[in-house]
Amino acid sequence: MMSFSFPLRATALACVMACLPQTGGAWAQSYSTGHTGGRAGAAQPVSFSAEQVAHGAQIYAGACAMCHGADLDGGHDVPDLSTYFTARWANTPLDRLAGYIAHAMPLMAPGTLPPQDTAALVAFILHHNGATSATNAPLPMEEARLAKFRFPAPITQPPASGGKP
Repeated sequence: MMSFSFPLRATALACVMACLPQTGGAWAQSYSTGHTGGRAGAAQPVSFSAEQVAHGAQIYAGACAMCHGADLDGGHDVPDLSTYFTARWANTPLDRLAGYIAHAMPLMAPGTLPPQDTAALVAFILHHNGATSATNAPLPMEEARLAKFRFPAPITQPPASGGKP
């Protein structure tokens, strides 16, 4: 039988408990979907810089990959940050995603990421999921400015027509 030291066991248990869909996932769902309809106006094309993406990759590797996986693919009870994630957050204002990250992540130290690190993580997640930047301007850190951008909806392939035009 494997034996873990108390800190490792407590860390693993805390990671699993906080990432269970009925706890952390439920909060994320109500936070993201409950706030998408109240914004007026069209969203601006999202912009983030290459430097932000690189910084976000460093933050992700140090603070997020232990639970969400090196390739953002999640795990047993940890949500992926790609396919399922993009569908769940599609068309949501980016201030909501940044707010969720800022208040709930990283799991072992929620609320400890500075705004520039949170914006860099959002830029990294966008880039990793295929979003292209309209310019090389950094993604803003301020909530009011982030509210003008929306998480891009995943591009879906049209259904096969069975050879018919």
